[in-house]
Amino acid sequence: MSVARVRRTRRTAMVAAAVVSAALCGMVALPASAAVAEEPPRATLSVDAPDSIGFAGRPVEFTETIANPGTSDTTYGLTLDTLSGLGTPEHAITIDYKDPASGAWKAFPLEFHRGQDGVSYSGLLAGPDGVTVPAGGEVELTMRIGAPMGLPHDGASNGGFASIRLHSGVVALDGSWAGLAQDTRTIKTEPLTTSLSGVPATAVAGGDPIEFDAVLDDPTPSDYVNLGNVLFTDPHATVQVQDADGSWRVLEKVSDGIPGDPAGVYLQGRDSGIHAGGTTVTRVRVSYDATTPAGATRLSPCVFVNEGAPFRGTTTCGAEAAVQVLPAQARS
Repeated sequence: MSVARVRRTRRTAMVAAAVVSAALCGMVALPASAAVAEEPPRATLSVDAPDSIGFAGRPVEFTETIANPGTSDTTYGLTLDTLSGLGTPEHAITIDYKDPASGAWKAFPLEFHRGQDGVSYSGLLAGPDGVTVPAGGEVELTMRIGAPMGLPHDGASNGGFASIRLHSGVVALDGSWAGLAQDTRTIKTEPLTTSLSGVPATAVAGGDPIEFDAVLDDPTPSDYVNLGNVLFTDPHATVQVQDADGSWRVLEKVSDGIPGDPAGVYLQGRDSGIHAGGTTVTRVRVSYDATTPAGATRLSPCVFVNEGAPFRGTTTCGAEAAVQVLPAQARS
């Protein structure tokens, strides 16, 4: 299979749109003379797509299998078209395929389109040779799809979508662009979750630290990289985390530079990661100095993916925990 990249021009976009439209409409009849001259191309398509992928996570593999029920070796084109919500930004969805010859991953050529009902990424894998399937045989293409929500260290800070509708189509490369087979799947997008467990209801200004667990969970089939697991605290607070050897380490407070915004600490450092299905539990201590005003304060967990500036990336936050700070004289 050889591949010709789709150039990002207005003409190319119009051609790709026409091909996808033909695939969506199903079979397109060949001219009578061509039908008489040779057997029209036929194909079936089987897609084994994931039920879900991680929102802002790494791509997940799947397969698309093209079968040729005809009596002649046939070369086909493969169209892919996604549809997601209006909150989908550019660089939000990626699809790659594994080159059968080299085994290297290559980007499927996708064009970004914003419509009235949603956002689509669409493209055609064809080239001069396309996907050649022997008579009576099949070719399995290894693919992967992801929702990175931006570029490395430049994640989208707003917008999003709950699912991706993936439409796959096999088209004839005999000049008719006839749609020979199609498949449509809906792939959910699921985020990381972050939470605090066992946070004491009270703390004493200038007193002993409170202890609790910060839990980061990846329930998705996607790995995550370029991750910042952050705990936002009161400006009077000092945060420590327990290392593997049982010792405690003070974390540096980080500000986003905007007056009035709370400072945060990175519980695993910047650009950390978590594997698909994994859970990271961090034991945390928070102490409040003697000048902390009495009253309610909050601990807020958030996760940022592909941060640029601190706390600017694709964001997921968990439930806040309220802590009542008692005056220093309340110490026993």
